[in-house]
Amino acid sequence: MVHSTETQTQRMDSWFNMLLLCGLLLIASLQTTNAFRFRRSKSEENHMLNTNIHNLQIHYNTKGPEWIGKHVFVSHLDQLNSEASCTCQTLLLERMLKIYEDIFQDMSKSKSKETEVKDSLNYVITKVRDLKHRYSQEQKVWRELQDIHSVKVKNETIQGALNDFLMVFNRAKTEKPVKLQ
Repeated sequence: MVHSTETQTQRMDSWFNMLLLCGLLLIASLQTTNAFRFRRSKSEENHMLNTNIHNLQIHYNTKGPEWIGKHVFVSHLDQLNSEASCTCQTLLLERMLKIYEDIFQDMSKSKSKETEVKDSLNYVITKVRDLKHRYSQEQKVWRELQDIHSVKVKNETIQGALNDFLMVFNRAKTEKPVKLQ
């Protein structure tokens, strides 16, 4: 009888050890996933971002007086403050109208001898141009996008980017805030 009690105790101890081991493995595996990590506060994230940019500015020596006023996109931020704004859809529509205008103008250059064809093309071109005039804000935004797209990455651009990044980043973050799940 004593032998059987010792065997049961040993089995319970080994089960308990196995359960404890599984629990520890589960805890260790959860530590490596994002599911159970504590989220950082926004102020802590902002502080870390500011600290990292500051460290990069020091490393790339962009804190000196020769870099004051050197920036990449700050001049484009003013465009975001304009009263009239456009949506992605209206910007796309304006670009489509521009392409149609180009196509119809190209078609009119084909020197068709038929007066009816010429008149039809001229009428359509006029209508497209009239409608395009309603999209002046979108045309300005398109030009801004082209200016932004033309920025070439070179040493001065990289160093200037460190000086204006936080302004652009914070503006972009407020325009499209993170949605909490």
